[in-house]
Amino acid sequence: MERTIKIITAILIWLSLSSCYESPHIDFHSFQELSEYNFIRNGWIPEVVGTDAYNIQETYDVGNHHVFGKFDFKYRSTYDSIIQSYDRVEKDSLLGRIEKIHKPRYQKWFIPKTDLAGGNYVITKHDNFYLILDTKINRIYYLR
Repeated sequence: MERTIKIITAILIWLSLSSCYESPHIDFHSFQELSEYNFIRNGWIPEVVGTDAYNIQETYDVGNHHVFGKFDFKYRSTYDSIIQSYDRVEKDSLLGRIEKIHKPRYQKWFIPKTDLAGGNYVITKHDNFYLILDTKINRIYYLR
């Protein structure tokens, strides 16, 4: 009985410690919901996210300030003009940056790395964020 209690205690300690290493994940249905928090002002979400943004997802690591995120938007012309004003980045530079990020883990909902070579994305950098505009759908992926 005492051995069983020790095993259960060890398992519970291990589970509680391992959960500390998970990266937080946030979901906002709209910009209005996001604006109730200070994620943009505090630099966790890029300023490019406008009032028409929705389906905002992000996972991040507080310790190293790395972020993977994405959002959908309604007004294509607004984002096309904003993204065009930012510095372009080659896909190899982006892939190199992604390889250096170990925490948080690369997310399944983020762009598959193999798809980046397909040419359906405009890759830019602004304020320490890499921004990846999908040219087929109204979506921007971002990482830092």
